[in-house]
Formats: sequence, C-alpha cells, structure tokens
Amino acid sequence: MFSRRSNFRFLGSLAAASLVLIQALILVGCASVTPHSSPSTPGLSLSATSFNFSTVVIGQSTTQTLQITNTGAAPLTINSLTLSSTQFSFTGPSLPRTVLPAQNVAYTISFVPTTAGSATAAIQIATSISSTSVSLAGVGEKAIAAVQVTPSSISFGNLVLQSTATQNVTLKNTGDINITINGVTVAGAGFGYSSLSPGFSLSPNQSVTFQVWFRPQASGSASGNISILSSNLASPASISVSGAGVTSSSSSPAPTQHSVTLTWDASTNSVVGYRVYRDNGSGLSPLSQVIPNLTYTDSTVVSGSTYQYAVTAVDSAGDESAYSNQVTAVIPTP
Repeated sequence: MFSRRSNFRFLGSLAAASLVLIQALILVGCASVTPHSSPSTPGLSLSATSFNFSTVVIGQSTTQTLQITNTGAAPLTINSLTLSSTQFSFTGPSLPRTVLPAQNVAYTISFVPTTAGSATAAIQIATSISSTSVSLAGVGEKAIAAVQVTPSSISFGNLVLQSTATQNVTLKNTGDINITINGVTVAGAGFGYSSLSPGFSLSPNQSVTFQVWFRPQASGSASGNISILSSNLASPASISVSGAGVTSSSSSPAPTQHSVTLTWDASTNSVVGYRVYRDNGSGLSPLSQVIPNLTYTDSTVVSGSTYQYAVTAVDSAGDESAYSNQVTAVIPTP
C-alpha cells in the first residue's frame, strides 16, 4: 500500500501532466483558425437613379449629368450604356471604359423632345459586376410664337398742323422661339414709325422699343393702325393710333389715356402660359394670346366704361382651365 504522502505526490504528478496536455491542445486550436482574407472587388455607385427634365420646347434641349463611381478596391469596367428612347441621348467617354478604385466617370444626358406630351425612358448601364438602370422623364411642349405690344393703342390728342408728337412702344417676344420682323405697315394719314427695321430678330423674352409718331397734315380727327408682320405669327401684332390736327395750340388738351394692369398667381399645375379675358358688357372674350407672364396691361380701355376681367391657364396640349375669379375695373370719366 502506498503511504498517504506518496499517494499525494502521485496525484500531483497526474495533475501536472493533464495541465501540459490541455495547454498543448489550446495551442494547436489557436494555430488552426488563422483568418483568410477575401479577394478585392470593384463597387458601383450612381449619382442619381432617376432624372426629370421637366418641360422642354420641341426642338430645344436640356441636359443633366450622370456620374458613375467605382467604390470598390479593384478596377470596374463599364461595358455599355443603352437608351430606350430616341428623345433622349448621352455623350461622354467611349465605351467600354475602365474606372479605377475611388475614381469616377461622367456622362451628359440630353432630352430633345420631338413630340408634345410626356416622355419616359431608361438608360441601361452594363458593368463587369452588375447591370442597373436610370429612369428618365420629361415633357415635350409645342413651340409658341407670340409677341406683346405695349401700349396696344395710342391717342396723340390734338396736335397743331405740321408739328410732330412721338410715343414709345415696346415689342416683347413672349413665345418660345425667335421672332423675325418681316415688315411694318402703316394705315392712316399722318402716322408713322421709326427705329424698327424689317429683318430685326427677337429671341424669347427679349424686348425692343421703337417710336410711333403723328404729324397731322390736315385739320380734323385721324385714326389708323400700325401692323408688325412676322412669318412666325399667325396674325400681325398691331397698334391702333388716333389723333386730331388743329390750327391753334390753344385747342383743348389731349384726353387722358387710361390703362388697367392685371396680376395673378402662378398655376400649381404644369402650364405653358395664361390667357386674359375681358367682358365689357357682352360676355367674356379673349383679350390676349397665351402669354407666359403673370401680369398684363390693357391699354385699350375707354373712359367712363366698366370692365370685368378673368384669366385661364393653358397646358402644353392647348387645354384651358376654368376662369379665375373675375375682377372689376371702372375707368374714370374725364
């Protein structure tokens, strides 16, 4: 039999041996789980997944920029970009194109509508890691040719024979295309114009100021009309003129010329412009062509008369809204 002391030592030896074995197993386990690194890959990021070009006049264009970025750690190859509609196009670096990590490439996308109405498309982007698309939308609008003449009527009052009075007139292109003046005609004795020559061209929103004059050759009342002709306009823009020739400067003074200026808030819908209506006692009738402005001046009012005005909004298809609330203008009596 072993003594108590000897037995204690034996157990102690076993405990030490077991500890060594456990330590060895732990070391072996740690050596077997060395991390394995994954290979580098490219990444794809777009500056936008959709573009809305809003409203563009047919034949004109607008652009936006698409930026493609490699967000990965390996080169990215852009194989192709394809469009599903001929009303959209793109320009940029040639394809296929390799984009290095943390680099980007930009393409310009254009909307050039050929028909009126809404247009949608998608640009498909094929790369070495995936394919994706960007949605495109816009509205084509019919081109509008329109001009605004201010004032649209002029009264020179009484003027001594052979003397000359002038008035400034502003002609503004309120349409979407260039307007070329083909000619100016004058009807009525004693009236004329200056500083506006045939061949003059007005771009959209551009204005020009010219002079209309009256030089009476005979006593009595005179009236006439000055018409501005352009092949772009469905009908000439015109200015009605009037005056009277007198033999003495002590004659009664020229009557006061009144006008009414209207303003209104923009429509919350997509519209191409507004049309002004006037009622002078026989119902509302159009007073203007479609204009893009939010204001209009009526210079054809007559002293002592009362008028009602309303405005409608017109969209790209030519559809008109209901009348706005009506406003009343009372023209003073001289």
